[in-house]
Amino acid sequence: MSDADFTPEKQKEYMDKLIVDLMKDGKDINEILNMPFHFMLEVLKEKHKPEQKKSLIAAFGG
Repeated sequence: MSDADFTPEKQKEYMDKLIVDLMKDGKDINEILNMPFHFMLEVLKEKHKPEQKKSLIAAFGG
């Protein structure tokens, strides 16, 4: 991930999408708001982790 992915604007966008996704999966908004912030950041980091490729050719679609 580039530094552009960690701007406050991008982090807010990722957090908003995560909350909407959790609500679509049936999680109550009050449960989401009561979750520890650190836990939410870890979930965000996991969802936006770059994929690991086995080779340089695979990384570029080969």
